[in-house]
Amino acid sequence: MTVTPPRHRTSSARRGLWGLVLVVVLGVSTVGCSDTSDDTADPDDTTSTTASRVSSTTTSPAASAVATASSGCDAGTAVTPGTSEKTVTSGGAERQYQLIIPESYDGETPLPVVFTLHPDVIDFRVIPPLVGATDMNAEYDFITVSPGGLVDGTIPWWMAARTEPPGHDIVFFSDLLDQLEKDLCTDPSRVYATGMANGAQMASLLACQLGDRITAVAPLAGPEWPTECDGRPVPVMAFHGDKDPFVSYQDSRGDAREIADRHFWHGDIPSDVPLHEGAEQAMANWAEHNGCDPEPEVTEISPEVIRTTWAGCEADTVFFHIVGGGHTWPGRPVAGMEAVFGTTNMDIDATKLMFDFFFDHQLVP
Repeated sequence: MTVTPPRHRTSSARRGLWGLVLVVVLGVSTVGCSDTSDDTADPDDTTSTTASRVSSTTTSPAASAVATASSGCDAGTAVTPGTSEKTVTSGGAERQYQLIIPESYDGETPLPVVFTLHPDVIDFRVIPPLVGATDMNAEYDFITVSPGGLVDGTIPWWMAARTEPPGHDIVFFSDLLDQLEKDLCTDPSRVYATGMANGAQMASLLACQLGDRITAVAPLAGPEWPTECDGRPVPVMAFHGDKDPFVSYQDSRGDAREIADRHFWHGDIPSDVPLHEGAEQAMANWAEHNGCDPEPEVTEISPEVIRTTWAGCEADTVFFHIVGGGHTWPGRPVAGMEAVFGTTNMDIDATKLMFDFFFDHQLVP
């Protein structure tokens, strides 16, 4: 399938914001994760979801514990653990991604893949330390893949608005998964995606349009319902602060449609691309898609963290409303970020919660 890369038009204001955000977020790589074990809510409490955890296409690895093996497991290719940058050609464009191979990788044991997806205008190298993915390798063995949304021009972004046929980034992720499965020993039944802001929107779209290859997603500061998803139920755990100054909790400000218009459509938005209706409505729509009971259970984890879960689901659906939370990653404070991006909630560790959620799910035939 041939996909025409988008055109980019950027203003000096957008370039200035990009520079500001990049400088601030790069501080993540030099700021260690705070020890929140004494100050955060009980992870076991915050991760309890629904009584119905299995569906015809997603189950708990604890129940099956059988990994599937990609073709790369038989390739015998020597792979050195560590961080590297790779490219893959998709839609006629050369696309970059960062690859983090854990020390446990032996080329024979299939490992899960976790995609970490950057926000709009942020370099792809920034997101793994923000997420804390390497920290989680002490508990779970997995390969971290941080793709870049840069196609041409100078601004990285994701085409996370749903289109038919699927947009160039859905094709990119399909091509990237093909390459990863060929080059590495991966477990195609355990492929997860998280991201922040535009990266969260892209993770939401992956669950909708690439749900046959994405096991579970955890969008943060930008969960969306891409509309007209007709694929399988997909486990979703989402987080959003209601004082987010960049991606609105309540409405469409900063949504995937707006970002796609800024970088690609330039005012000529297709009439069939609907407005985002806010985080709570998006998660209610995911719950309906996942076959959940209509009335959710709402639990106050702390005065600033409200967890919503749904019962009877074919795929777990969980939402953390961060009261007063900004455009930040709960449990992962970044020095100098609060003045621009708002409050970082420290009652929960979003990374720990989402990785526990991920590794409780596996695709099955």
